[in-house]
Amino acid sequence: MARTINAFFAGIAALCALVAHGADVPEPQPVKSSVEITALYYPGTEHMPEWDMVKQVVPQIRPLLGWYDEGDPANVDWQIKWAVEHGISSFCVCWYWNKGEQRLDHWVKAFYRAKFRRHLKWYMMYANHNQPGSHSSEDQAKVTKFWIDNYFNTPEYYRIDGRPVVVYCTASNLDRDFIAEAKARGEDLKPGEGIRRAFDISERMAKEAGLPGICWINMNWLRSEREWSFTQAHYEMLRRAGFSAEMSYNMGGTTPYYMASEARKEGDRPRWASYDLMAAAARKLAGHAEDHPDIPFWPTIPTGYDDTSRAFQRAWVVHGRTPEKFRALCAEIREVCARKGLKHVVISPINEWQEGSYIEPNEEYGFAMYDALRDVFCERPKDGWPRNLTPRDLGMPLREYPPMFFSPVQAWSFDTSTEGWYRQPFGTPVVRWRDGAIRFITTRPDIFHIRQRLVPFDAKRYRLFKVRMRITPNPRTAQGAGPRRMRLKWGTTEEPIIGNCNAVDFEIRIASTVVKPDGKWHEYAIDLSRYTYWGGMVNELWFEGVDLRHATVEIDWMRFEP
Repeated sequence: MARTINAFFAGIAALCALVAHGADVPEPQPVKSSVEITALYYPGTEHMPEWDMVKQVVPQIRPLLGWYDEGDPANVDWQIKWAVEHGISSFCVCWYWNKGEQRLDHWVKAFYRAKFRRHLKWYMMYANHNQPGSHSSEDQAKVTKFWIDNYFNTPEYYRIDGRPVVVYCTASNLDRDFIAEAKARGEDLKPGEGIRRAFDISERMAKEAGLPGICWINMNWLRSEREWSFTQAHYEMLRRAGFSAEMSYNMGGTTPYYMASEARKEGDRPRWASYDLMAAAARKLAGHAEDHPDIPFWPTIPTGYDDTSRAFQRAWVVHGRTPEKFRALCAEIREVCARKGLKHVVISPINEWQEGSYIEPNEEYGFAMYDALRDVFCERPKDGWPRNLTPRDLGMPLREYPPMFFSPVQAWSFDTSTEGWYRQPFGTPVVRWRDGAIRFITTRPDIFHIRQRLVPFDAKRYRLFKVRMRITPNPRTAQGAGPRRMRLKWGTTEEPIIGNCNAVDFEIRIASTVVKPDGKWHEYAIDLSRYTYWGGMVNELWFEGVDLRHATVEIDWMRFEP
């Protein structure tokens, strides 16, 4: 009886909280920071399948918003509240455009519908790591018009000296395509001049729209420690191109390469490194912040790395990250900023859940990472820090995605939709349905492209896996004329694909056949009966259309047959 009474009063209290707050996110209470803190934000969870791999492999890092719907303005309001109450004044958001096709723009759309968007600025990191030939003069004009019409004139968009800020993820791709475009007209451009030609188009359009120009920032990927010298040639290229500053995404390429090398020196296993090494690299890079004052490097505070939920046995893992070590690194970077008069730091990133780079409030650390950032960089208000509230504290329901779809069938016609097939991160940027087929562009060879969760079925009911498919190679990256293969990988209730990341035989349940990347429709069949390990209750499929980079794969249907 006592428990019943207590539960009753607890329910009344929760109801009162909902009434008192109108079931709304409480008003943010921004705090002041000694420098401008930008948080790199990856809008990578557009539906539950993107969370699914995290949920299966590392459920302990579940966000305090749950497996949240990133396109819900109420969730964005919580993110805004938590960010500005911990000193973050802007988000640099990964933004995708490929010859007019957009993806992962759900967060930005939700941000512009969020109640508290006035408290936070945002700007884009144009993630232009697209296939060769995706940039052109025509496309640059189209994308710039989109920026001007939709973002640049909004009060929420971040500007420096009146110029809207755009970060280019892979400026070398822009340079590559504009140099090729010029070459087709008989011109030879030097490295950086292709970028400058593209920027000139955008600058002209921005000024015609009444803006003073655009502030271009380069994302420096620092592929090896040799590039940390920030050579004169590198800066001459940046000046020729028209950049105003540089930053790095979570230490760029140094995470897998430099750190793994350093880890081996310390006796760590391959692909593993300590957060201490990551912090040391961040301190070293911060030392270059004012080497070239006209193109400053914004110091990066990395948030760790562990992409096990995407890469499994091939994962790069940064271990030993703690709130205390993160706090210590923040303090060291703050001292660098104070000593050198720097105005910006980059938290990199705050929510790459699939890559294990996150500090957004979560069940693993609570608010500890955010609190460390705030305590180091921010001025404590006279009445104390704002209280760290969550939806649970107010009795509010979490606004999560619907549960993962499990397909009850073993045949897919794609007459009206993708029928539960989703992209596999790293394998393809997007899966689209169009005219009775699904379509995607591959990223690189030897990576599975799409996946499907299933209501378990007995593998022994079927002997063949058949596909009708058309593969069109990209002429600029097709690797020779030799035979190519498609592959199928499956998990079972006894031996799942995900959650079995440390198994020695992790990759063994794979079947394949030869395919023709000739731009024509073909039917292919894999004889599963040839594989002794085809068996059990199958509950997941991963499919690779072809082992080619930047190939376009279209699938009319796929099915299992007896």
